Amino acid sequence: MKKLFLAGIGFFLAMSLTFAQQTTPEENATKVVTELVTKLTLNDEQKTAVSTIVLDQEKAIAAIIQDSTATADAKKESIGKIQGASDNKILQLLTDEQKVAYQKYVTERPPVNIPVTQETTENKESGSGQSNQ
Repeated sequence: MKKLFLAGIGFFLAMSLTFAQQTTPEENATKVVTELVTKLTLNDEQKTAVSTIVLDQEKAIAAIIQDSTATADAKKESIGKIQGASDNKILQLLTDEQKVAYQKYVTERPPVNIPVTQETTENKESGSGQSNQ
């Protein structure tokens, strides 16, 4: 009984940590821009322009992730296109030295995490062709 109780508490703590990691597009954009300012030594003009581009990108990515009708592969493809377009816009604002540093940043950038929804899991299970009847 004690183990069951502790397991239940552990489960709820793990779930709360999972939900606590979800951030808003604005928070994501601020984090990215802060990192870019540091790595690329952006001036104020560049920082303002990059902030707008990154915020638009993060909002578009958040909308794609929330789309329950798209598959994970379609989401990844759409996110890749959005990131590519944003990367091109940002590159146009940078000096040659900053472009080299930005290309390095892009190659080291972690992929966007697309959460697996319950609906996606159920579709995979029902698509296996087996029936419980």
